[in-house]
Formats: sequence, structure tokens, C-alpha cells
Amino acid sequence: MSLFILSRFKDILRRIWAEFKGFLRDRNLLTFGLFIIFAAILWYGHAMNAVRERTLSISIVYTGVADNIAFEQNLPDAFRLTIRDQGKRLQKYREESFAPIEIDLSQQLLHKEGHIHITADHVRSKIADQLQGTAKIQKVQPEVIASDYYTLSKKTVPVTVTGTLTPATQYMFAGEAVATPASVTIYGKEAVLDSVKQVFTESVNETDIRDTLLRQVALQTPEGIRLSVDSVSLMVVAEQFTEKTFTLKIHTKGVPEGEKLRIFPSTAEATIRIALSHFNEVSESSIEAVCQYPREATATLPVALHYNNSNIIQARVNPAEVEYIIEKR
Repeated sequence: MSLFILSRFKDILRRIWAEFKGFLRDRNLLTFGLFIIFAAILWYGHAMNAVRERTLSISIVYTGVADNIAFEQNLPDAFRLTIRDQGKRLQKYREESFAPIEIDLSQQLLHKEGHIHITADHVRSKIADQLQGTAKIQKVQPEVIASDYYTLSKKTVPVTVTGTLTPATQYMFAGEAVATPASVTIYGKEAVLDSVKQVFTESVNETDIRDTLLRQVALQTPEGIRLSVDSVSLMVVAEQFTEKTFTLKIHTKGVPEGEKLRIFPSTAEATIRIALSHFNEVSESSIEAVCQYPREATATLPVALHYNNSNIIQARVNPAEVEYIIEKR
């Protein structure tokens, strides 16, 4: 069966090749094909020399606008430019080849509120500088940029990180997640500003953190508010931790003169959790076990741990309570 199919396939290829050779021998068809190609070349040459129009978009960059200025109408972010030139020259123009048109508004924003008005004629020369000498500007849209403006109130509020950050097993965070900047300036009408006490980040959810996590995080913008920045840098440091145990004498505090507070047992085991990199920086002198003189009769006294080393993250004591007796001297 497969030999039969292969034989048929060869027959089809032979027929196609025979038809193609016949086409090449037919001078009329060959002449017609050459004529079509020649006509296409002539048409393309004529199109390249003919005067034509092209419409492009050029970005606008506004300068001289303080953060606390707001516009009643949205300002356009681009001009629609129609230019006229020979076709071969028009081909060289691309939207990405034009530098953005800079419009300085500083001289029109001199008061707490007012109106700006810019005509297309104001920027035509800036556009013309980027064109070849043969090109002509046919149209610039919008022809007018106009809007009322007003000044916003402002205040500074803290940034609050939202989401869940979880260290890997046997790791711990060396401190809280830190946002930089820790606070941002917000702009808006006073009534709206009064209701905003803090600005939240977008939710950040990371697990199995084993090292320093650095992330640029977007801020959530409250309705009717403008932010001085739209994102913050988030950092949290995870370190591998270990535990260290000390046997400590329990000290008594607040004992009145003429009395003695005896506790049983008189020692306790303090187990601290510490980053592996700081293991040798914590000694027995860094931590103290303490019992306070009882203000009222109780069966036992709680044992508290006091430590002055910032490298100690957590600490626990055993036993957590001791028995006692009070003796008169």
C-alpha cells in the first residue's frame, strides 16, 4: 500500500514540473508577467515621487507644573500631526523618531487658580525643527490646549505595607518590613485630605524568604488624592536563626528593707533565639532573670527575662514561675 502511494506522489510531481516547463515556453505568458513586474516598478517610482500626506502622533511633555496643581480638564498627552511631502521622504518619518514636544506652563501657573491657553501655533516651530526642509505642516490637532487650574492642599502621611511576608523554615526576620520613603506627601481638597490617615501599598505576598527581599511596590491611591510618588521600595531581611541557652541566677527586685525573699529554685534556664550571624555576640551578661517582690499573697512568683542586647529576637525562661518565702531579718 505504501509503495502505491509513493508512486502516485511521484506522478503528481512529474505533472507539476511538466506544466511549469510549458509555462516557461509560452512566450505570451512570460511577456505578460514581465509587463506586470515592470508596471509595478513604474507605479512604485511614481508613488515615491508624488506629493502625499501622512498623520503621526507626537508626545507632549508638560514642565513647570508643581505637584499641587490640578487641572479641571485633562490635558492631551500627544499632538496629531499631518505633514505633506514626497512619498519617499514621508517614509522616513516614524512616530518614535520625533522627540516629545515640551510645553512649559510655569508662566501660566502664577496664581492659586486660573486658566491656561496654548495654541498649536505656539508649538509649530518646535515641530518644524524636526522636519526636513521640503516637508510642510498641514494640520496640528488639538489646535488649542485650554483648561482651568487650581491649587491643592497637601499633607504628609505614613506608608503602611500590606500583605503577608513569611520567612523560610529555620529563618526569621531581622526586623519589620521597611518602606522607603516611609511617608509620602498627598495632595487634594482639604475635606478629602482629612479622611486619609495613611497610604497603603499594593498587597505583597511572599513565602519562603531566605535572604534580603527588595521590591518596588506600587501605592494604592485613595479616590480624589494625588501622591507625590506612585511606588516605594520595600525591604525585609531574613536570617537563619539558632537558639542559645544560659543557666542564670534569679535576682529578686523590690524587696522592702528588713525582709528577705527566698525563691525555689534559685536558678532558671533562659533560651534565646538569635540570628546565626550574631551567635557569638550574646553572652550570659546580656540577659537577666528577675522576680519582683509580691504586692499581695500568691502561691508563686513569675520569672521575667530582661536583656539589653538588640540581637536577641525572642527569649523564654524555664521555669516560668517559682515558689518563695518571705523572711524577716
